[in-house]
Amino acid sequence: MSEAAGGDRPAALAARVGAALERLGRARRIHRQGVATAHGLTPLQLDLLATLADGPPPLPYVGELAAELGVAQPTVTDSLNALVRKGLVRRRRDDADARRSLLTLTRGGDRVVAEIRRVDADVACAVEALPAPVQAATLEALLTVLAGLVDAGTVTVARTCFTCRHHRQRGAAHRCALLDCALPSSELRVNCPEHEPV
Repeated sequence: MSEAAGGDRPAALAARVGAALERLGRARRIHRQGVATAHGLTPLQLDLLATLADGPPPLPYVGELAAELGVAQPTVTDSLNALVRKGLVRRRRDDADARRSLLTLTRGGDRVVAEIRRVDADVACAVEALPAPVQAATLEALLTVLAGLVDAGTVTVARTCFTCRHHRQRGAAHRCALLDCALPSSELRVNCPEHEPV
């Protein structure tokens, strides 16, 4: 039966939404791979640079970065050592805990991240072309999907409103109990520093 004649079955529509998300993810990976290759970096090294550029959370420690990116701590250590050797990351001892090192980007690291951000800007421009209510509904829908993936164990780190113990929802209204404020759909957080997992 054609789509025009019979409409979409919900499972078929869900599969197409998943395919569209995969297409967006693929475009981002292709762009990042090009940046990585141009700088002699691996995709993980690029992810580490981008994560450090975003700032906390996570805190800029090896263990926190490993958990954030879902890779083993020795793998992150090796990648960070390479980034230090290339002059893209700086490591200094943490004054609060001498056993730990704080990691920050150098100017060279900042320049590489600026190249990574270009594709993010393209996506943001495409989203900004949508009406504001559609943008807010899209954000809410994607956070709902992400929360479902957290519940299923597919995603391990997600500091979103929908995965936080402070989130309250009554009908379509959202509220943060910690901040004691209403959260319109357009203000839902994707990476909240006050996040506490449910």
